[in-house]
Amino acid sequence: MSQVESEVAQLTAHGRQVLSRLLRTAGSGPDTGEYVERLLELVASRAESWQLVADLPPEEQKIWESAGARFADNGIVAQVELDSVQAIAELVDRSIRGVAALAEYLGVDRSRISQRMAEGSLYSFTVDGDQRLFPQWEFKDRKPLQGLRTVFGALDSRLHPLTVDNWFTTPDADLAAGDEQFSPAEWLATGGSPDKLVDLVPEV
Repeated sequence: MSQVESEVAQLTAHGRQVLSRLLRTAGSGPDTGEYVERLLELVASRAESWQLVADLPPEEQKIWESAGARFADNGIVAQVELDSVQAIAELVDRSIRGVAALAEYLGVDRSRISQRMAEGSLYSFTVDGDQRLFPQWEFKDRKPLQGLRTVFGALDSRLHPLTVDNWFTTPDADLAAGDEQFSPAEWLATGGSPDKLVDLVPEV
């Protein structure tokens, strides 16, 4: 058992689940070592705002403190957003990593990806300034969905990637055909008008 695995095994059940998910996600890419480091840095950067509302024994406190968590005198961590960290890891897992990987996935030159990014017809995000990540919901049959430029033009650039991801993948009562409701991504994938989505985009 490695040192990381040993430390993870000592964490509370919820914390162990989140960190294990982060490590599995990081380990699925070609740049495993670098991505593990970046994701653990993300954990550390969010640790001060996490929410572990339970008393932890001293040995567990030391493990969390090594990741950047700060404890009150009563041994309780203040407001840990573990669910948010896990959601980011899952979004990373559902995204294509890097311009080169996306160009290969779509079967186009990297210059075409750069062009699409410049014109606003592709959505991407980064994890703490790392390489660009492209959510898979914006593609169908290895092609970008029609109408993305119109929709992305209405999205505020300040929206968090999780907000954008949740909106694009959640069925909306305003996007219905008969008894079936569609998410914005499904709406575009089935030929729906992007203009209808412009009025539904989330606000900051």
